Amino acid sequence: MKKLFILLFSAFITSFTPILFACTDFSLASTDGTSIVARSMEFATDLQSNLRSRPRGTTFTTTAPDGKPGISWKSQYGYLYLDSMNVDRTVDGMNEYGLSFGALYLPGETQYQTVPAEKSNQALPYMSVGDWILGNFKTTDEVRKAITSVYVFSQKIDGLGDIIFPLHFAIHDASGKSIIVEYVGGKMQIYDNAVGILTNSPIYSWHIANLRNYLNLSPYAPDPIVAGGMTFTATGQGAGDLGMPGDSSPPSRFVKIAYFKKYVLQTNDALSTINLAEHLMNTVDIPLGSVRAKQANAEDSDELTQWVVFKDLTHKIFYYRTYRNLTLRSVDMSKVDFSEKAVSLKMPIASDPYVMDVTQQFLTQAVQ
Repeated sequence: MKKLFILLFSAFITSFTPILFACTDFSLASTDGTSIVARSMEFATDLQSNLRSRPRGTTFTTTAPDGKPGISWKSQYGYLYLDSMNVDRTVDGMNEYGLSFGALYLPGETQYQTVPAEKSNQALPYMSVGDWILGNFKTTDEVRKAITSVYVFSQKIDGLGDIIFPLHFAIHDASGKSIIVEYVGGKMQIYDNAVGILTNSPIYSWHIANLRNYLNLSPYAPDPIVAGGMTFTATGQGAGDLGMPGDSSPPSRFVKIAYFKKYVLQTNDALSTINLAEHLMNTVDIPLGSVRAKQANAEDSDELTQWVVFKDLTHKIFYYRTYRNLTLRSVDMSKVDFSEKAVSLKMPIASDPYVMDVTQQFLTQAVQ
């Protein structure tokens, strides 16, 4: 059954790469200094993601392209993370110091590095980047310095055939700093993520330049104008952001989140910031069937927002919700054992919808 899934998935991803993935990642800060990172995962095939814990002291070994030992390490810090397709690699996560990592799709752009023959011990497979970062570093400054000493290369993943995912990485820390790491033309590019947003293709610098096309967007309705002796007023509230893209493409999602980050009222504490992050994520949600492959006979070809995570980097609380269950769930990392003796934890995140029945409470609310 697993082999059949791999074959079908491999054929599917090859056929439908242009529309398969759409992820959105952004950061928010409250007036009390809380740093929140939100990230959505859009995918057409069920990822069957699990929430996992990784204790300190976990040993990792890798193999370089030439078959020699690649980089190896023993994790210094524990972390929570989400996997995909039951492959034990970090797709998104946060460590016990509030360092956040997210791998997002970058099709048509990504080309990983070539490992020099004499640098095999500095070779790092691209799907191990998340584990390497979360297990070894506390801040984006540390990541920026260390990642220049490794070569991130493409490597087939056990159990997934010949699939190579073209990824770029969003990294945030508890201080509010954020960087983007991309691999284009075989070279690494690190960006200061000043706007605190990442989506998908094109490359990050293109999205930043594209924001110049939307400087006219405003939360205020335009003033009335007089022409031909007639006064024309805006048709209603919201006319100030007329022209803001509403489609689900990566450029449009980037612009939309940039607009909301610029103009929404800043929140005062962690929970209100989580709530705001949920509202912003709702603006880029992809319901099942709204983004499809053209091939009518393709199974599982409709993209959807499979899950969303909200990471409180200040208080080290990991929140998530799923497509079928929008109820927000959380794990307090201070209550998770990350010691070297700890047992790794693994829990599927999929669950049925939850509805709170308040009938009995309502029946006690007599009008006085």
